[in-house]
Amino acid sequence: MKRKTKRLLAKLLALVMVLSLCEITLGQSAPAKAAVSLQNPTTDGNGVTTWDCIYFGNYYQSNSSTKEPIKWRVLSVNGNDAFLLADQNLDSKLYNKIYTDVTWATCTLRTWLNGIFLNTAFTSAEQVAIKNTTVVNEDNPYFGTEGGENTTDKVYLLSIAEASNTAYGFNGEFRTYSETRVAKNTAYAKECGARTSTSTEYEGNGYWWLRSPGGGSSLASGVDYSGYGNDIGGSVDYGSDAVRPALHL
Repeated sequence: MKRKTKRLLAKLLALVMVLSLCEITLGQSAPAKAAVSLQNPTTDGNGVTTWDCIYFGNYYQSNSSTKEPIKWRVLSVNGNDAFLLADQNLDSKLYNKIYTDVTWATCTLRTWLNGIFLNTAFTSAEQVAIKNTTVVNEDNPYFGTEGGENTTDKVYLLSIAEASNTAYGFNGEFRTYSETRVAKNTAYAKECGARTSTSTEYEGNGYWWLRSPGGGSSLASGVDYSGYGNDIGGSVDYGSDAVRPALHL
């Protein structure tokens, strides 16, 4: 009976993923034509990156009273595994509730993502479909700040290495401006305090946390409005950075 249930769940999820599939192309004003199956990101000769996307789970986005389907970018597809990153910044949270030396393994943001966020955004059946991922927490590549112990998470944040992985569609140089890393804040994230650019060039973009440590153990790295990778990072108790979750489905 268990095997039949798992097979049925897998088929239903596969159907949902195909039916809700679309594409994101940077610089494109209208959605691209729907693809027939999930594909890895592609970058053309002009450096324009295209990601497939799916809708999975529901979270507050337009306001704090109504949940809406979450749009995810497909960073990679490997057999029956899809690595997903939220298309927009979904919330605003402290990396850690108090100012202290901390790692991803011990921070309060990790606890929130795998607790309150997981239970708010996904049904019990959807949670079963989200894989437990062994998350490798590397040291900061520029300062050598210790990344701490590896963790097992259902939901987590990207690292510096992942946010500059060309296979995922990102610019391979972390410390540079790049449209491939920019993310807009949802209205709900802004309502929760996420700092949001008001400049003409970057209007609506947010600054989002990465899980990698910054230039010290009380700092966490991130990505700014322009897609520039902030390797030094910000104070872990800074309250206006946004949360852009990632997971394996």
